[in-house]
Amino acid sequence: MKLRSIISTVAATVAVGAMATANYDAGNTFARLPVSGAPASAIIALPFSGCGMAEGSIYVTNLVMTTNLEAGDTLMHFNGTKWDAWEIIGGEWRSIATSTNAAGVTVSPPASEVAINCGEACWLNRKTPSNTFYLYGQVNSTKRSVTVAAGTGTKPTYTIVGCPYEAGDFNVSSIAGAEGDSVILMSSTDASGKVEYVYTSGAWKKWGVTKAATGFPNFAPAEYGYVALSESEGVVPAGCGFMYGRKAASTLTINWN
Repeated sequence: MKLRSIISTVAATVAVGAMATANYDAGNTFARLPVSGAPASAIIALPFSGCGMAEGSIYVTNLVMTTNLEAGDTLMHFNGTKWDAWEIIGGEWRSIATSTNAAGVTVSPPASEVAINCGEACWLNRKTPSNTFYLYGQVNSTKRSVTVAAGTGTKPTYTIVGCPYEAGDFNVSSIAGAEGDSVILMSSTDASGKVEYVYTSGAWKKWGVTKAATGFPNFAPAEYGYVALSESEGVVPAGCGFMYGRKAASTLTINWN
């Protein structure tokens, strides 16, 4: 087996580099993926599975290393019905309450009992976003697909997902969307805190200037609309996830392979 540590620094606008740092004889390949440049509230991907978990899933206790995380940092995952949440307490992930009502307090299951499928995503909230955090686990030769929830046909339903690539970026242009679908990336550099792309007229586009303003003698204001993406746009860095807004009244399966 080869045990390797994939070292790659990821930022919103920085390419990923990978380097094997150690090799051992064994049956599986493991990797550690450093992620930097992510915002304080970041959608993170699940590129790795747990040791020996061939079905492509990983327990919450293992998917984000506690290195460089602080007491009070939280991790959230939507289980299809409700949000589960865990907090760094005493240097490890501990269950916390997610709701309080007349029936009592709802507490998430222990992190050691919740396995999340690769291809899904979690929401990581950190006190110090400048710190690098680390994803760790077993490298998957086959990338498990993920299904996003159907919209209503007029209003979108949002699902957070993460491309399970550990050694390279993912481009949203490879997703066969439907008219009105959207992809939202969390951003630490954009003033709004996010970047949004919309699928319209058969392609992923962004809102921008379609016609520049003109001055003397034919004064005219700038015109806006959806414009094509450049080669550097629509890129989701390795280790990061995104929010998919499905407007069409049907589910969508994203195949990562």
